[in-house]
Amino acid sequence: MSKLRQFAGKIKEWIVSCCKVFYFRDIADDPASFLTKDRYKSLKIKIFLLSGILAGVPLIIVTIASYLWLQSNVKEDINNQVKWQLESTSQSIGFLLEEKLSALRFLSATYTYDQVTNKKVLYSLFVNFKNEFGELVDLGIIDAKGIQRSYAGPYQLEGKDYSGQDWFNEATVRGVSVSEVFMGYRKIPHFAIAVRREIPGKNTFWILRAVIDMETLQRYLSTINLKQDDDAFIITREGTLQTPSRSHGRVLEKVILPIPIPQQGVSITEMMMDDQSRFILGYAPIRNSPWFLGAIIKSTAYSKLFGIFRSGLAVFYLVGLLIAIGIIVNLRISFTIVNWIREAEQKREEAIVETEHTGKLASIGRLAAGVAHEINNPLAIINEKAGLMKDILQMSGDFPNKDNFLAQIKAISDSLNRCRTITHRLLGFARRMDVTPIETDINETITEVLGFVEREMLYRNIRLEMNLGDKIPLVLSDKGQLQQVFLNIINNAIDAVNDGGLISIGTELKDQDTVRVTIKDDGAGIPREALKHIFEPFYTTKEKGKGTGLGLSISYGIVTRLGGTIAVETETGKGTSFSIEIPVNKKIA
Repeated sequence: MSKLRQFAGKIKEWIVSCCKVFYFRDIADDPASFLTKDRYKSLKIKIFLLSGILAGVPLIIVTIASYLWLQSNVKEDINNQVKWQLESTSQSIGFLLEEKLSALRFLSATYTYDQVTNKKVLYSLFVNFKNEFGELVDLGIIDAKGIQRSYAGPYQLEGKDYSGQDWFNEATVRGVSVSEVFMGYRKIPHFAIAVRREIPGKNTFWILRAVIDMETLQRYLSTINLKQDDDAFIITREGTLQTPSRSHGRVLEKVILPIPIPQQGVSITEMMMDDQSRFILGYAPIRNSPWFLGAIIKSTAYSKLFGIFRSGLAVFYLVGLLIAIGIIVNLRISFTIVNWIREAEQKREEAIVETEHTGKLASIGRLAAGVAHEINNPLAIINEKAGLMKDILQMSGDFPNKDNFLAQIKAISDSLNRCRTITHRLLGFARRMDVTPIETDINETITEVLGFVEREMLYRNIRLEMNLGDKIPLVLSDKGQLQQVFLNIINNAIDAVNDGGLISIGTELKDQDTVRVTIKDDGAGIPREALKHIFEPFYTTKEKGKGTGLGLSISYGIVTRLGGTIAVETETGKGTSFSIEIPVNKKIA
């Protein structure tokens, strides 16, 4: 159980580290709350994993199938190479033995026993034989009793008894013999080739024997293409080494490995050592001899595949680079798709919010129009009565407090004029619901908007600095919506400054087609991390209960729809500046 928990812990650490690598910090920090924290990040991961699975699973299947196919081909290629080398080398050694046997048969048939027992004749034959074939060590004549009657060679072996030797008995029975490698009287590894020849009319025989050094066999083995850890040797059926082995002993030692001896053809077997490493064991019989040619090839398909991979390292680096590029592209596509979805949802939310806000403004406008009309009627009656009272007083003679009465009537008239201005503004607000573009004076529009907020500015002692351009042309736009934009931004400026602060409003002709309106304040400014979110719906930097987060979002949508642009510059502690650019003549959709 503890090991299972440790394994689960390692898996969790690996997932967390992968998340950190791909910048999914929220998963790494709090995997449980991730999905509820940001569904867009969850969607990015799902799209990335889905596309990765759809692209990766076929790639993995093809890679595994290709690897197995390559491994099978390499294995078959190695086996065929080993088989071909064993066959060719065993045939070469077989041809060597056949050549020597044929030469001995020819000599024994050409010369009589009396001739070859003559030392001069035998020595001449030995020299000619060695010059012709090269591998011969010595040449001897053995009688039917196994005694060497004549000898030509570097050793003193005349008169030696070979009656107890296996090769002598085999030659006596079969007529020919190729012995196993043995030490003999010479005390060096060698083997003998012997042929028997009958003596006509005497019912007896003699044997012509040639001795060949073991090094001759070793030279043939060197033609096999071997790697550093591979091995090739000649053994007998009993497993006795006839040539030295790199890893399994010296000449005449027993091979430790289990050896399947083939009856004919080449035997190829894949085996495993104690250290779990694999190797190929091959054997081929050598014709005309008691020997078998063996080979141990440790450069199996697995090691050769590694060599192929290592030699093609640049290709694998390229494949790895392409995979990395694929992952990056997959991430980019996933992020782009999710960003499209998020932008579409944000636009939908903005449209819903703006529709709701427009509906509310329409209701408020209709209410304001009704209120303005209802108030205008009694105001008109009061105005008429005040005028009548003024006329009566002026036509009357002097009486005490006449001037005081006239002053009071004038105060009533001034208040009526102020009420009339307010009702006209309410009616103007009601008419803002009409989105038909008209020729609009930007300076006049700003002045009208300031009439709504001048009381608050006076109450808080906020200074207003106006820099309205003189030659600002009329713009073809929606006056009511422009008023809403200016009102939202000026209200934000009022909320941003302290009592006694400064708000600057300016207009200028940027070029012949664009009017620029700049609204600055000396408030606290907007934090840099919040700057990229200020035009998002419901986002606000104000205290809770003081803002809905809709003003700038709606203003941005209105300005964009009217063909203009809105930009913001801010510096923490020094204030904020909004710049609205409005086209002079823009056809509104």
